[in-house]
Amino acid sequence: MKIAIDVLEEYSTAFRDLVNTRVWAKGESPARLLRLNNKNDWSFICVAMDIVGDASLAMYNFAEFSLDGPTKYEDTGERYLRLYGLLSAVYIQQQALLKLYSLMNCPSPTKQKNKFELLKIRQLRHKLVSHSLDYLESDGSIPFAYVPIRMNLKGFSCTITKNRGDKSETVKIDDALSEHCKFAASVLDNIYEKSVKTIFKGQHSRIDEFNEKLKELRQIKSGNLILRAPKNRYSPKVTRIVISPANPRENE
Repeated sequence: MKIAIDVLEEYSTAFRDLVNTRVWAKGESPARLLRLNNKNDWSFICVAMDIVGDASLAMYNFAEFSLDGPTKYEDTGERYLRLYGLLSAVYIQQQALLKLYSLMNCPSPTKQKNKFELLKIRQLRHKLVSHSLDYLESDGSIPFAYVPIRMNLKGFSCTITKNRGDKSETVKIDDALSEHCKFAASVLDNIYEKSVKTIFKGQHSRIDEFNEKLKELRQIKSGNLILRAPKNRYSPKVTRIVISPANPRENE
């Protein structure tokens, strides 16, 4: 789970660096430099990037301390707070990513939203946080009620019951969170790739530079570990060593 969050954070940081490189200390407005449709979109870009990073901090905390939290006390109230807080953090991160996807003029934003809707953790958020008493199944005809079972609310999982015990389901929240992070990273991958082409149009050296970074991100997303040897007078560029299960050492 932590590895999946790490990968998501790598993409988030890289996108922020990409944006800052384009707008930092330039004479033109950020909206013009980023080729945004509206001058006010720059504010939404900044806030969305902050939300993505802040939500990841909440996910790291859950990965470290689970629903139980760092306290030594058995506190059911804290578990509820952590459950509802985590699900809310994941949801607003997804919404922020969808906003970035749209603002950077990536194709088919509705398709990405529909894929988010299929994620287990988003469905859990809808059932427990926003639509506990009026959740609609896929056919959208009859509302149902959902609630977590208190005695099973601990660790990295929770059991939820439909209506008054009609049906119960145990959800491994850590697995659901990992699924979210992997898809969120793929969405950021699309945003990053499209943004490089758009905001550096005609600047071939810049495009090559950031495409190289995208290549590195994709290696990390594939499970590889990248080690970097710093520049020196004998090697004018950074040397990277890619370590993967299939290919133990590969110099680039």
